[in-house]
Amino acid sequence: MMIDSASAKVEHPLSWRVGHYHATREINVDAAAECCAIALSQSSELSPIVSFSVNTVKTIRENTQQKDNVKMLLDNGCLALYLQPQVDINGNIVGYEILARLKEPKTGTVLQPYQFLPLVEQNKWEVLFTQKIIDGTLELIKSWPAGLPPVPLAINLSGPELLSDLFYEKLLRRYSESPELGKRLKLELTETSVLASHNETKRRLMSLSNVGATIIIDDFGTGHASLSQLIDMSASIIKVDREFVERVETSERHRKIVKMTLDLAKSLEMQTIAEGVETRAQLSVLKDMGFKHFQGYLFGKPAPIEHWISASKAQA
Repeated sequence: MMIDSASAKVEHPLSWRVGHYHATREINVDAAAECCAIALSQSSELSPIVSFSVNTVKTIRENTQQKDNVKMLLDNGCLALYLQPQVDINGNIVGYEILARLKEPKTGTVLQPYQFLPLVEQNKWEVLFTQKIIDGTLELIKSWPAGLPPVPLAINLSGPELLSDLFYEKLLRRYSESPELGKRLKLELTETSVLASHNETKRRLMSLSNVGATIIIDDFGTGHASLSQLIDMSASIIKVDREFVERVETSERHRKIVKMTLDLAKSLEMQTIAEGVETRAQLSVLKDMGFKHFQGYLFGKPAPIEHWISASKAQA
């Protein structure tokens, strides 16, 4: 829309959407208006015209129930921490990545990430979610079982929580007040995160690095600004994404990309972890390239710490 006056022209972009209800039976005005409003709530830029459907109400109700359930589980401490090992060239466990699950207290059903992470993101619960993971991980470190080596644990940051002043200041204070924490708690930021290249994110990561935090770039190679991330994110470890690792045995192009990433990391004096290793053939190729640290199903799927205690006893 353009407003023209003698002095200036002002343009205002307009968008429109329609929600309508086709009555198949007699219905009062209020009910019809509510049906139209429900249809309108489901419209988008790609689908500006939406017809009311009974199935829409069912879907909304189910989504609301799922949302309320996830929030209830988060608020009531029903977070389960699963650990996936990272190993060295000799197969020794040198660290674990912490992966979150939600556990239904009554049934014991474990919700997988795809069942709750989209809701966490949609409802902007990232700060609450990550804070719960950090609190649980710190408790895990504090009560670390004697039968397992005291290796570092890595937690994932999605990006938005780092821009929360309260979250960031609390995390910075923890590292500042507990120098030993830098050896046990590592921070992974997915390179594809929209906020990974945010100037304030970079500044805060640098501050965390300066007080002892180890910063890891996760999923390296899949983002649009890989090289600039190496310069600006104060990271000291790169995790080469499984997308490249899974075809390293069969694709020369993938091998070249992985080798270039490894050589680049070495030139910058950064460590590397090849993630998504599932076969011994992949492992053999990666070792020949020069990788020294690995993560993937070949060494173990994510599991509660009790599993790793049992596994350690079985190997003893």
